[in-house]
Amino acid sequence: MLFVHGINVGAWVWGERFLDYFAEAGFDAYAMSLRGHGRSWGAERIRDWGLADYVADLVEASGRIDGPVVLVGHSLGGAIVQKFIRGGGQAAGMALMASVPPWGLAPSAIRMAARSPGMFAVLLEMSSGRRPPDDKALLRRMLFSPETVDDELDQFLSRVGPESPRLGSELQGWPPLAPAPWLAPQVFVLGGADDLVIPCDEVWRTGLYYGCPPQLVPGLGHMVMSGPRWMEPAVRLRTWLVSTYGP
Repeated sequence: MLFVHGINVGAWVWGERFLDYFAEAGFDAYAMSLRGHGRSWGAERIRDWGLADYVADLVEASGRIDGPVVLVGHSLGGAIVQKFIRGGGQAAGMALMASVPPWGLAPSAIRMAARSPGMFAVLLEMSSGRRPPDDKALLRRMLFSPETVDDELDQFLSRVGPESPRLGSELQGWPPLAPAPWLAPQVFVLGGADDLVIPCDEVWRTGLYYGCPPQLVPGLGHMVMSGPRWMEPAVRLRTWLVSTYGP
């Protein structure tokens, strides 16, 4: 398994819970930090990087793993995984977790702009290069589950960084992000029922696009690997892995 993170963060978002959970379950679990993120190189040039550069990072990282690999992409990471497959990259499967949909973020962005203009402005700033604001109430509502404690939010805020401003336009859906569904490997789709970034109907349509039943976790926000409800998406992903590929 190779885990690919979303905007403003790094491999560390997976390391806190998911990597240990899947390693203890018997999987070879790895997480990568895209260039300019986490402990990876290129932070001083973060504004130069685009989606193609992040796909190149995935090509390099997946090439270091012997044998078949399942790619797990969250949010931006899901767009990178889909773009990788579209470009001819090989994987045994892809798990899209609260992922950018195959057609991009434009429909979700329009809806958020209409319903929550303040939240949309913050998300636009994040995807245009800035780090999240230090407003924990807003952060909890926008990205996390309501029960997420302040200590976890403080830890998150201490580690997030800036993002490439190029992504704001590149993730809207043109040029296309996704492979043709008949060219995709085995696909798993999961989202949070309370996710305000990637709403439920976008998760359903993503599953419909790839011909697989999507899974929605009640009470879960956008950061599916964090907060008090992280175990349920992990268990559902593990169940899919075992049922698809065997124990």
